Amino acid sequence: MIAMEVLEACVARAGLAPSAHNAQPARWALDHDGATLFCDPGVTLPASDPEGRATALGCGAALEAMVLALSAHGIGAEVDLAPMPRLTPGRGLETLAHLRFTDAAAEDPLHRQLEARFTWRGSFDAAPMELYGWSRPDARQVLDDKGRAWLAERNDWASLQMLRDRGLRHELLDWMRLSPGHPRADLDGMDRAALNLGLARAMALPLVFGPLWRGLEAAGLTPRLTAEAAATRTAPVIALFHRPRSEHPVESGRAYLRLCLEAAQLGMAGWPMAALSDHPATNGEICTRFGIAPDRRLIQAVRFGKPTGPAPPRARRPLAEVLVSRS
Repeated sequence: MIAMEVLEACVARAGLAPSAHNAQPARWALDHDGATLFCDPGVTLPASDPEGRATALGCGAALEAMVLALSAHGIGAEVDLAPMPRLTPGRGLETLAHLRFTDAAAEDPLHRQLEARFTWRGSFDAAPMELYGWSRPDARQVLDDKGRAWLAERNDWASLQMLRDRGLRHELLDWMRLSPGHPRADLDGMDRAALNLGLARAMALPLVFGPLWRGLEAAGLTPRLTAEAAATRTAPVIALFHRPRSEHPVESGRAYLRLCLEAAQLGMAGWPMAALSDHPATNGEICTRFGIAPDRRLIQAVRFGKPTGPAPPRARRPLAEVLVSRS
């Protein structure tokens, strides 16, 4: 029998996994012999993630983080995935996986990177990165200047196309904690430090994404206001993460976390470029240009490099919001 204090500590470490907009949709029910992973559809992203794939990816990352955290205590976990539900707002908790604990598991040293991994939304250090032969069969690494410049330009284009959707802009603003006084500033979403925003820009953002957008569009100013290409080109590595099209998105999320933790082990932080995979045009262009086979799904493009500043403070939900009772 495993002490509940140990399991709760593992859930807390599982909460360090990345999720879109830092929504943290994973929920857990625990007993001494196993755990059930749920997704909370109340924190899905219907505008930017209508199929729920990004939400499931975040839950999968939390699942892998839980398995890693358990391994630090010599606890193994056999994982059974549930059929992928439809993650729509207004529904109750959706079951994604069940873990059955086993004895005498080997420690996975990658768990030590859970606290080290973070998202860095800014320029990267110009010094060359030593990758020590790092490679993965599910991540095409783009290292050349021409390839990274092309991805930077296409990311700016795709981001702008998506931001022209009013619902998506409002959804993004809903997950921003631009004021320190926001009631959930320390719990979820993205604050100014996480977004790498100065005070003036943070104050202007609700106006830019709100009532001023149409006027700025008419004046041709939105491309300049939303551009990230200069910062993108400073990333020495852009990883194009792809998985089998038939794969359960929770399983893809487990692999995605390991990609991020392996990068952290090399001293790198990541900055996803979700628009490249989310926009059908750029997704197809990337697969063609970089030789990603038709039976593979481009899930995420991530800028990796050495950050030029400290990790921003983490906003994480307390256990009271993450743990649920078994019915």
